[in-house]
Amino acid sequence: AVVSTQSGHYGRADINNLTDDDRNAIDEVLSRNKSNFNGHTILWMIAATLVFNYTDFANVVVNDARVKTDLLKVGSGLIAVNLSVGAYLVVYMSYIRGKKDWSAHAHPALIPVATLFGCVGMVVSTIALWPVWGFLTLPILFTLFMGIVMLASLMPF
Repeated sequence: AVVSTQSGHYGRADINNLTDDDRNAIDEVLSRNKSNFNGHTILWMIAATLVFNYTDFANVVVNDARVKTDLLKVGSGLIAVNLSVGAYLVVYMSYIRGKKDWSAHAHPALIPVATLFGCVGMVVSTIALWPVWGFLTLPILFTLFMGIVMLASLMPF
C-alpha cells in the first residue's frame, strides 16, 4: 500500500504495522463497495442482449448452413469444460464445502487447464462462426461473453 508520511511524501506501507484506525478505514471502504450493480455491468448486459437479438444469434447457430457445426460442437464442449471447472471451484468448493483457498484443496493445474480449454474453445468457436459474420465474429462473441460474465457477477454466491 502507498501511504502519505508525516513529511507529505508517499512511500510503501508495511501491512503488518497498520493501526486500528487504518484497519477500520479499510474495512469501511471495503464494506461500501459490496454491490455488483454498476453502470458498466448493466451496459455490458444490455449490449449483449442487443447483439444477441440483432444478429439472430440462436437461429444462426442452429439453422445457418455456413456454420461449421463440427468445430462449433468442439468449441462448445471445451467451453463447457471451462464452465464446469468454474462451477466446481466457485459453487462446490467455496459455498458447499466452505474452502476459500482452492489451490490447497483442488488440483493445482485445475485453473490453468480450465483457462486453456476456455481460450481454445473461444478460438475454435470463432473459426466455426467466421463464415457467417467474418470480422464481426470477434466483437459479437466478445460482447456476448462479457454480457454473460457480467450476469454471472450478479449471482448471489
